[in-house]
Amino acid sequence: MKGPFPAGPAGLMAAILALATALGLAKGGLHISNHEGDLLHLADIVRREVDGEWPHLDFVTPLGVLAYAPIAALAALGLPLGLAVIWAQALVGAVLLPGALWVGLSRLDRGWAWLFGAGVMGLAVALASGGPEPWISLSMHYNRWGWAIAFVVLAIAILPPRGSGPGQQLADGLVLGLGLAALALIKATYLLACAPVALLALALRRDGRALATALAAALAIFGGLTLVAGPGLWPAYLADLLEVARTDIRPYPGDPFLTVIGGAPTVAGTLLYLVAVILARRGGWRREGLLLLTAAPGLAYVTYQNHGNAPVWLFLLGIVALALRRPGTPPPRGLMAVGWSALVLAAPIFFSLFESPVRNVLAAETEAVALLPGDQGLWMPAKRAYQVETRSPRALELERPEWWGDPGPEPVVFRGSALEDCIITNGLVGWYRAISEDLAAAGFAGHPAFVADILSTYWLFGGVGRLEGGAPWYYGGLPGIEGAELLLVPQCAGDIGARRRILATIEAGGYDLTELRRTRDYIVLGIAPPAANAR
Repeated sequence: MKGPFPAGPAGLMAAILALATALGLAKGGLHISNHEGDLLHLADIVRREVDGEWPHLDFVTPLGVLAYAPIAALAALGLPLGLAVIWAQALVGAVLLPGALWVGLSRLDRGWAWLFGAGVMGLAVALASGGPEPWISLSMHYNRWGWAIAFVVLAIAILPPRGSGPGQQLADGLVLGLGLAALALIKATYLLACAPVALLALALRRDGRALATALAAALAIFGGLTLVAGPGLWPAYLADLLEVARTDIRPYPGDPFLTVIGGAPTVAGTLLYLVAVILARRGGWRREGLLLLTAAPGLAYVTYQNHGNAPVWLFLLGIVALALRRPGTPPPRGLMAVGWSALVLAAPIFFSLFESPVRNVLAAETEAVALLPGDQGLWMPAKRAYQVETRSPRALELERPEWWGDPGPEPVVFRGSALEDCIITNGLVGWYRAISEDLAAAGFAGHPAFVADILSTYWLFGGVGRLEGGAPWYYGGLPGIEGAELLLVPQCAGDIGARRRILATIEAGGYDLTELRRTRDYIVLGIAPPAANAR
């Protein structure tokens, strides 16, 4: 960037942070419209961390420490959860601002520096899940944070620095090291996508000083965390990641991989990416084209692993393609066309991100109900929160013809009786709250329960006790079951496959089960370890 210190881009980024934060605070919290299951998952983890539990050591999750730590730290200060999220996003944006500014200073012309900084801040503070849908959602906030950090890391790795010398190298290494460490502690797939590109870039530049600085910065973060949490955090983190990698409960959260890169909504972006690589290498940007090509598999895999499969990387592709020009020469037309086309394709995603704080402040309050007990600053329209709707398959009553295909899995039979093949499609919060109130009235409050479903957050509503060592989101096995006094089996589940797997594993394990209460909505059983293990 030419000229004096770029107060303009810095001011724009600070203004975006301030405006998004002010809008959330003016509303008093968040009016969620979708993905309440993910919100309950967030609340479960944050409550555990506020109470002193550590991810991986005290509960099972494939997400790293930093995925929820900023929110938990502010909630521990007494902030309602909704306001803790707002301030945590502002904090993440403030931490990212120097890195995004450094990308602009060292690699971009003034206009692209402004746009890049704005995009990174939008990802940090948005109240949408990262797709083009007009929702207010906290679903997978860590994916947005991961994209924002990845953009900074990959921009430094792919784009050539405009300066040289020790200062440039130290700054590059510091941003790369801190960024990669943060990705490792948020969501490991982002690290796998970015680390090879960063290492290859430093090797191609023969930049040993930047590499040493990056390693030192990352090791300082990991060492400090080890001192606080203990060395056992790392093998526990690895064990959680391996558990998720082995699971078949939900091996990927959206479309198949080939659809993600070649489906009708995404094939244009994929082709643009390949054209950018070709044009860069033919235009004399051979190193940058190679690095862009190296980044492609990781970006595709991250998109494949993220719910919704939104190609957020199109924004980075646009910036990179538009930035590849030599001073004093006309912009390369081919790369300019690719860059602008990529930004146009990314526009619906980023418009939804930037607009989400405004949607939140304008959300109607007349029919909103609280999502969690107490004043947590989280609301949802009553029809979405409390109107319970379910979906059940209906068998064909006629005799099945010979040409009929696989009818699907048989209903789950548990302890001699068939459970309803029923999935909750709406009113999840009302379902959890009503069942929890009934459980509490029946005397089960405070007794830790293993829940046979994908989510286990009934304890947030006081119906049962929290299961130590459990999994806020079920991926496999029976985590924490040794501490369970109860087994809670919902008749309608969030995920029938998870319920089937859990109950089959429990029955195969020979656990001692005693039915304590049965209603049309749930079954509660006392659970004890198998007799062979109890002695």
